[in-house]
Amino acid sequence: MEKNFLRSFSRKPWYIRFGLPLLAVCLLLGIVQFTYEHRHIMSSQLRYSQLPLFNPHRTEFTCIQQAAVVPPIDPEADLWFEKGMAVTSEDKYEEDKDYKTAAALWTKAAQRKHWKAQNNLAGLYLRGKGVPLDVEKALQLTEEAMAWGVPQAWDNMGSYHMQGVGGLKPDATVAYAFWQKAADMGAPGAQTLLGGQLLASYDSPKNGFWANKKIGLQMLECALSQGQGAAARKLGLEYERQKTSEGKLRALAYYQDGVKFGDQDSADALEIAFESGPLNYAAPFVDHDRERRYQVFGKALRDNPDLRFPNLDKVLPLPPAKLPYWDGEENHLLEAAGEVHPVSPEPAPGIAK
Repeated sequence: MEKNFLRSFSRKPWYIRFGLPLLAVCLLLGIVQFTYEHRHIMSSQLRYSQLPLFNPHRTEFTCIQQAAVVPPIDPEADLWFEKGMAVTSEDKYEEDKDYKTAAALWTKAAQRKHWKAQNNLAGLYLRGKGVPLDVEKALQLTEEAMAWGVPQAWDNMGSYHMQGVGGLKPDATVAYAFWQKAADMGAPGAQTLLGGQLLASYDSPKNGFWANKKIGLQMLECALSQGQGAAARKLGLEYERQKTSEGKLRALAYYQDGVKFGDQDSADALEIAFESGPLNYAAPFVDHDRERRYQVFGKALRDNPDLRFPNLDKVLPLPPAKLPYWDGEENHLLEAAGEVHPVSPEPAPGIAK
């Protein structure tokens, strides 16, 4: 039987005898080569970075500020960036915002490694504002900023993984790994997110919170030191829950910082506190004058979350300081508190956490 098979095989033309096996080998080598190249491309893209898993029970955290590690800002590029911010300001109606001009300005600025312009430009491509909708371009711009060492870019990539942007599969495990790296690198948004989720009294991964208050507070304090208003609000909530005199005083101070750094919820919390008094809130007494003024700041921040009020204490100090005179004009109050140049929100436009 074996001899007959060999004899019949030997009678077949050479292209049958050797061509088919050779073709099979070539196909196999091609598949191997394609697989290797595909994996190489994936591994070279920072969106596929293999990172340590999120560890909610870590025992140490070192506060690094983003400003210390990002590329230096070119002055001319910064002017282009600010012009782009001005034509897309939150105090404009959506139809009056000039995204096309902003995209052109931010493209020029990004070419000089202006990382904020790069992040905002990625957001425009993600939403198709002023540029063609191009999710892959948004991912590539984010990866480039990641390669520059920009913590916020790593934070944004975590959001992309969480939401399943582009060809990425929605994956919370991967997202938290990116957010952990971003927080360790100095991204205030990631520090705020993770810090707030570590303040629970027990673990519930399904609901997104864990019990590691020591590290959670450290992360939030680090974010607050970078001007993150939401971090101040979360710290205020944590101390207000203690329902002690000292805790309430600290809560008021944190909420006040939150308003200074543009957090509307902090302004709302203080408005409610002075409306309701000390029974369930941090305010030491009912004070409708303070309530009214915080209402003004809350409304302003609801309309334009880019506002900042560094001189808030001069026009709306916390007790026991007395309130200075106010003529009732909202604009006068806001201007006196130090309404300065609006700043760019740290997360890329269109990416919410």
